Amino acid sequence: MIQVSKLAWTMALSTSMLIACNGGRESTQDQHDSTTRINTTGNLQDGASKMEEVQAKLKNITKLTNEELKAFFPEDLNGWRRAAYSGGNQAYGVDVASGQAVYEAPDDKELMLTLTDGAGETGAAVVSLMAMSLTMDAEKDSEYEVTKNKDVQGYRASTRETKPQQEGSVVDSDITFVYKDRYLVKLEGDGFKLDELKDIVGKLNLSVLQ
Repeated sequence: MIQVSKLAWTMALSTSMLIACNGGRESTQDQHDSTTRINTTGNLQDGASKMEEVQAKLKNITKLTNEELKAFFPEDLNGWRRAAYSGGNQAYGVDVASGQAVYEAPDDKELMLTLTDGAGETGAAVVSLMAMSLTMDAEKDSEYEVTKNKDVQGYRASTRETKPQQEGSVVDSDITFVYKDRYLVKLEGDGFKLDELKDIVGKLNLSVLQ
């Protein structure tokens, strides 16, 4: 297992999450052309408390086994077959249990589902940081995409949807949320509008996650 200090780990994760929230595609000019709203009044302290609470709860829990991890990913999701799967305990380059599956949908659409278990000290850092970020009332609207923290199927989630740049161009979206203060679930839809992806959240096999 790679040894990572808590400060270095938090900084690395913070950077990666900021890139993810921005879609990783913005130039300096894009940033000037976007509208950003982040309301941290009363949320920053709540978020920090949430982060500490989740970390304390998860760091001594045993991670999912490979079999338990794979059980979350059905061979068929919404009528679409699972085209690929990978999983294990070495996600992020450290000892974190994580799995990912790809589902092929009609019209050349592709759905990627990722599950990260927050059990263990490193996993707890990943999930607790996301749990903290979800307490923020944040929204960003640029020429290329919209990102926003909102409720999806009863879960507080980070959402992103691209805007078509020309008639007939493909729209992509993703949804990320924390389940049971332990599991980080992410749906990425290549060719999916955000509303389409929201429907898929309600069809996930969350009942297998104890």
